[in-house]
Amino acid sequence: MKNCFICYVLLCCAVLTFVTSLGVNILVNQLTKLGPNGNYTLGDSVDFSKILGLDYGDRNPILRDAYDFIVVGAGPAGCVVANRLTENPNVNVLLLELGRAEIPIVQDIPAAFLYQPSTDYNFGYLTEPQREACLGLMEKRCAWHHGRGLGGSTIINNMIYTRGNFRDYDMWNASGNPGWSYADVLPYFLKSENANLKEFQSNGFHRKGGYLSVEDADFLTSIAPAFVESAKQAGFKYIDYNSKDQLGVSYFQHNTKNSVRVTSARAFLKPIAERKNLHILTRAWVTKVLFDESTKTAIGVEYTRNKQRFTARATREVILSAGAFGSAKLLMLSGVGPKLDLENLDIKVIHELPVGETLYEHPGVIGPVFIVRNPKDNIVNIHDFDSIPALLKYFLLKDGPLSSPLTEAVAYVKSPYSPKEDPEWPDVEIIQVGIQLGDDASPGAQNYFRVNDSILSSYFKPLFNTRAFMFLPLLMHSRTKGSLKLKSTNPYNHPLFKYQYFEDDRDAKALAYGIQVAINITRQKPFVDMGVELYAVKLPGCESFQFDTFEYWE
Repeated sequence: MKNCFICYVLLCCAVLTFVTSLGVNILVNQLTKLGPNGNYTLGDSVDFSKILGLDYGDRNPILRDAYDFIVVGAGPAGCVVANRLTENPNVNVLLLELGRAEIPIVQDIPAAFLYQPSTDYNFGYLTEPQREACLGLMEKRCAWHHGRGLGGSTIINNMIYTRGNFRDYDMWNASGNPGWSYADVLPYFLKSENANLKEFQSNGFHRKGGYLSVEDADFLTSIAPAFVESAKQAGFKYIDYNSKDQLGVSYFQHNTKNSVRVTSARAFLKPIAERKNLHILTRAWVTKVLFDESTKTAIGVEYTRNKQRFTARATREVILSAGAFGSAKLLMLSGVGPKLDLENLDIKVIHELPVGETLYEHPGVIGPVFIVRNPKDNIVNIHDFDSIPALLKYFLLKDGPLSSPLTEAVAYVKSPYSPKEDPEWPDVEIIQVGIQLGDDASPGAQNYFRVNDSILSSYFKPLFNTRAFMFLPLLMHSRTKGSLKLKSTNPYNHPLFKYQYFEDDRDAKALAYGIQVAINITRQKPFVDMGVELYAVKLPGCESFQFDTFEYWE
């Protein structure tokens, strides 16, 4: 009887937790409004993080008159910097984050990542309306998801762990950034990592003992092994993409621990919550970096919290880790940036630098989509992820579909349109997804990609009750360059993004090449045995092109 009662309690907790997590996210989807400062959700009116949020120590510390270091932004970089600096008990650090603590009960479940960008943990950045891209999306604008809160984008992303290509680091080092070569940074990757990998644990590129959990997915759909084996038959080498060998195919490695999301805050802040030399303030929006104008040295910051304005002083350094967009915006608001732009906004110029003048984005394609005639699993759509067996597997065993971040495997490709001459330096990654966009009955997937109603209903939704999956080819070396500007001197306004995808048409050609490579992979025996076939419905707007030609995909 006692065991039955325990099982009953566990089951009730599982169902309650599921309803609380996915249910709240679906509700939040309905309540989300995109404003000038990002997503507005129920969480802006009721701060659930005060009760359910991550424990990171004293939430209202008695602040010092000055700190050795002030770290602006508690994303992946800021959490690590705050952790490492405070290893020295003689150093004190103030970490300022404009968002709030993550709520584990909502954000733990890997398969729920589709819903996270619809919450106020996302800035809600959008591109300007596009001329050559995003044509099937709402207002012809792509979403640039960018996390805010303790953990930054690791709260809302799909947990893929990837370090990038070693050649990028060596290029940064050679272009005037000493200390950024791959040989320099690899020891720090290893120091941070606590790897639990089935196949690549002992190849010299992984290590145990660090704060950041890296593991294989506990659950894979039948599509993933078919993709990997088919890619191998198509000539791809099986690789650890987090080693120096990146041209090939591999299963993704994830920042999860026992199938639970691991954000940078959970990894690097939670274990050090008792350190007295680290003060963390959430809901603290830094609006300006303060400079000693005679030496052009940063001496502190201004920030707002609880509708009040404060100043914090730094005796050694102010460290900006507010994200690629936030750090650039803050520098310009503080008088560091293009002189003419700052003067046009009546911002006093502290130092002229080309801040925001170089912006590259990695465009991707939602698809192509494939139908599976002889499926080897029981997954058809998102309902198979929230079934009673799936719930029990996840909450009792931390296994099953809910433990999957849906992005399962990847192939790295070198296209003939790459700007890099090195034949071993890939420029397109083909991400294999276990299901397709139209499999989600909630607004989550649609909001994630911003697909408009017409495309969703005519192209993706007809496959809702059919076993199908898709690829996400992404371009890693875009030739198209844009810029980031200030809209105004209002620190709460989003930046102005001046970026038009595919201004260099070689970017579109590289993606079309990647699509054709992906299709060729599906024509190999493992996929053929599953009855995989290309979804042959033409996308609206492409009817005049012959289906499955390079021109059609381009």
